[in-house]
Amino acid sequence: MASIFNVLSITLFLALVLQAYGERCNLSNIEVTQTKTSGLVWNVTVTNNCICTQTEVKFNTKGFKSSTPVDPVIFSQDGLLIQGAPLYGFKSVTFTYTSASEFKFTPISSQVACS
Repeated sequence: MASIFNVLSITLFLALVLQAYGERCNLSNIEVTQTKTSGLVWNVTVTNNCICTQTEVKFNTKGFKSSTPVDPVIFSQDGLLIQGAPLYGFKSVTFTYTSASEFKFTPISSQVACS
C-alpha cells in the first residue's frame, strides 16, 4: 500500500513539474511597469515573467513621442526591444523617455524560445 502511495505521489509531482516547465510563454508574460522619476522623465521596466526566453519583443508605438532620445539599443522607434535579442526568463530591461504624460506600452509580438 505504501509503495502505491509513493508511486502516485511521484507521478503527481512529476506531472506538476512538467506542466509548469512545458507551459508556453506568450505576450501576457511580458510585464511593463513605469515610474515617473522626476519632472517629465519616465522609467520603463520590461520583464519576461516566464521561464522561456522571448526574442523579437515588439511594442505598439503608435503615438509614442519622447522629447529626449531613447537609447535605440534598448528600445527602437519601431518598438523593438533590445534589437530583437533574447529577453531571458524572469529577466528585465529598463529604458527612460521624456514626456508630459505616460505612454501605454503594449506588446504586440514576440518569438518564444523554450527548450
